Amino acid sequence: MPDGDIDFFRSREQFYFSEAALIMTGSSKKMLSWDVSAGDDPAQAAACAVLLCLTILAVVLIFVSAGSHPGIDFSCFWGAGTMAIEGRAATAYDWQQLHQLLVQMQPITHTTYPYDRMPVPFFYPPVFFLVLAPLALLPFWIAFWVWSAAKLLCWLLVVHAIRPRSAAMLLALAAPPVFFDFIAGQSALLAASLLGRIPLTLDRRPLLSGFLLALLIFKPQYGVLLPFVLIATKRWRVVVTASLVAPTLILLTGVIFGWDTFKGFREAATYAATQFHLSGALPWYKLQSNYGLFRFAGLDYGSAMSLHIAIAAACAIWVLIMWRRQVNFAVQAASLLAATPLVSPYFAIYDMPILAIALVFLMNADTDERIAPRSNRRVFRIGVGIVFTLGYVFPLVLWPVGPFMCATVIAVILMSYRHRTASETSAGAPLREPASV
Repeated sequence: MPDGDIDFFRSREQFYFSEAALIMTGSSKKMLSWDVSAGDDPAQAAACAVLLCLTILAVVLIFVSAGSHPGIDFSCFWGAGTMAIEGRAATAYDWQQLHQLLVQMQPITHTTYPYDRMPVPFFYPPVFFLVLAPLALLPFWIAFWVWSAAKLLCWLLVVHAIRPRSAAMLLALAAPPVFFDFIAGQSALLAASLLGRIPLTLDRRPLLSGFLLALLIFKPQYGVLLPFVLIATKRWRVVVTASLVAPTLILLTGVIFGWDTFKGFREAATYAATQFHLSGALPWYKLQSNYGLFRFAGLDYGSAMSLHIAIAAACAIWVLIMWRRQVNFAVQAASLLAATPLVSPYFAIYDMPILAIALVFLMNADTDERIAPRSNRRVFRIGVGIVFTLGYVFPLVLWPVGPFMCATVIAVILMSYRHRTASETSAGAPLREPASV
């Protein structure tokens, strides 16, 4: 590695340690204070607080409503975990057998869940049984709340680690996809938390970073782009660690739950690809990817997939360029997170909390008024407004809005990078600086 890169990473590590000390000594004070010079935006935070209150009210109404069915997606998790405890984990991938178990479940409310009419199949990799089996030891409604609280705690801890300020917390909690994930009982908050934590540990704790990357094997579409970044930036310790931990998790899963689970997963994955990507059994608006958008627009499989691959390749190249250049680390991390949903064809609306993490990273990129003029703050406000609006209108329009949400965040990143480069060039300052996260 060149001497300049070594000096850069050392300065970044020094920043990390100083920031960690600052968090430990004054985190609670910072969380309750406002400092415009530190990038806080009171107007935006107030708007997020109002949206968060409305979201909490909506959650309460949904959970007390006799006609609502919260946790519908978590049902397949709990059912699969129950089958794993009973020694028949492979049968969780058989929808007929899983269906028979789900229709016998006790609901959270007094209203019977429509599991006999709403298919909730299980398509997750077998490694996920390591998490689901312990949850299934609890009654369904208790398991649902334990699962919801755990993933929300992980989400808040990661946001706090990126930017320990109340404005960032409000933005991360008010993002509409967070609400969708919480109500459905999905796993996107956990996956987004893992992917959001990895950039913070790449240089200071590479072994932990590799371990977190390996954990993403339970939701592999989140980890498609990151290995290319690691290879391009020569972070071999992270790559080696992930390469060792992932097979270990697979081996542990096979020993505990049986090797036939991998056969069941392979067959279920083939079925899912056929039903979701070819036949259209799943409504196209539920695929919040470029592929889903093109199929929603009427394109056939070949044309839609070709265009999706072309855009995914362009996004990957852009991210690699950003990570190879000497730019603010917060901008680099945001680029990785914003482009990830554009790489895989299988992303849902509840997977979009990853964009909230990207926006929190960008809040760190805007802490220096010399490189973040007022126009940049306006761009960030507009970007947040568009992302939130698209998220809230999705249940009304039922369109694949995900690509437009990702494009909005990418546009904010490009504007931030342009303002930063122009300001540093005019000031004669070097482009390479310690990471601001």
